[in-house]
Amino acid sequence: MSGVFRLLGGAAVAFVLTCASAAQAARKPAPPPTLEQRLNSLLRKGPVRRSEIGVVVTRLGEAAPLVSLNPSRPLILASTTKLFTSAAALDRLGPGYKFRTRLYRDADIGADGVLPGHLVVMGGGDPGVSGRWYDDDPLAVFRPWADSLAKKGLRSVRDGLLLDVSFFDDVQSHPDWPSEQEQRWYQAPVSALSYNDNIVLVRASGGLRPGSQALLGFDPLGPPLLNLISNVVTASKKTWVGVRREAGSHTVVAAGRVGRNRTWVGDVTVPDPPLYFAAALAQVLREGGIRVDAPPTVKTEPAGPFALTGRVLLHTHETPLLSALAVCNKRSQSFFAEQILKTLGAETRGRGTWENGRAEVAAFLSSLGLDASQYQLADGSGRAHTNRASAAAYVDFLTALATRWKHFETFKGTMAVAGSQDGTLRHRLQGDATAGKVWAKTGYVDGVVTLCGYVQAQSGQMYAFSILLNGGARDVRGHAFQDRFVTELAKFG
Repeated sequence: MSGVFRLLGGAAVAFVLTCASAAQAARKPAPPPTLEQRLNSLLRKGPVRRSEIGVVVTRLGEAAPLVSLNPSRPLILASTTKLFTSAAALDRLGPGYKFRTRLYRDADIGADGVLPGHLVVMGGGDPGVSGRWYDDDPLAVFRPWADSLAKKGLRSVRDGLLLDVSFFDDVQSHPDWPSEQEQRWYQAPVSALSYNDNIVLVRASGGLRPGSQALLGFDPLGPPLLNLISNVVTASKKTWVGVRREAGSHTVVAAGRVGRNRTWVGDVTVPDPPLYFAAALAQVLREGGIRVDAPPTVKTEPAGPFALTGRVLLHTHETPLLSALAVCNKRSQSFFAEQILKTLGAETRGRGTWENGRAEVAAFLSSLGLDASQYQLADGSGRAHTNRASAAAYVDFLTALATRWKHFETFKGTMAVAGSQDGTLRHRLQGDATAGKVWAKTGYVDGVVTLCGYVQAQSGQMYAFSILLNGGARDVRGHAFQDRFVTELAKFG
């Protein structure tokens, strides 16, 4: 019996030990989720239907994506289109390129200071003729021009300003842009001679008593051929004003109310950019003691090979390309993007057109070893809904820039940086894991929220990502989803 008990006792002990080991195994915590699991979990909670989301993430230097959702489906890009435009311009024009606006005379200045001809202003597509780099004084940009002309003895211009805008074609608005948004600053027209982003401010100031007409005017000045109709009255408290300019119209209508001792400011695009430019320049010339004695003339067709022989250069204004690219990418300024695209076409293919600009972008993509047919690009800014690419194609582009393009570090410096105050990510991705470590381009048009770029994870690993949300995405929910996704990537990548 004692042997039997000994056998049973040994089995019991073994059973107890086995149960204890099983219990310990059951209590052992599960391994933490992998980065792929974390990101895929977020993708199951997107702000729109899964079919309207395109996401791809890759580790730079690795061919296979880390995670992907609908990687091959072409989706609307919105303002992430600007990276194609700006990268192609940097590559083709070079980091030392400068936009140039040149002033010529086409006759000799007399001893009395009279120019018996035109002051020719030859446009070069410069998007920066404004107060942007002049303490927000939109007329300050022209004062060195006037000083330079005065030092050369010029006192009056008999035949007025000849505005040569032939560097670009005369198509100022893209056919794929929504006409009902023509008045909005983000859809400003383009021209080889442009001023103040081709927008004018409308100021409405309250009168002395409620019910009286408000005081309205343009700032910096009234553009030629643009009329202002006021239906704005003075209110005792609340201010609400709206301005409207119908597509193709030269009339701005303002309506609403503005409080006493208050001023409301709004903006509207101008329909005639060269004439707007001329009005501002002529005003500064007059202030500098130079009369302009005739209305401006606009020249739209390119000159023949011998037509420029009678012109003598008087002054050149320059804007560095890199400064313009930073405004385009950091601030997502669509007007800058379109000016850059047409300038790219003009410098490389003879005339600034959307077609020539797109062709040069396609050539740049091919030079990176990419299939240009995978990128359906219509304009330079992403305003058109016809700008489309898949998330996989976009990440291929980002990877090509980062791994085999000589200008990448310079280009990365033009992109918005998470938490930095000079770009569209200034209020986003401000946590320790992401602030200063995300370089990206934001995008938004109606129902489309996009974000594409690079993130350096806490491990030091660099990732390229593309998050394209279509299908009625709202900006607030879209941004929240994108920020959670990129933060996970930064923390656990």
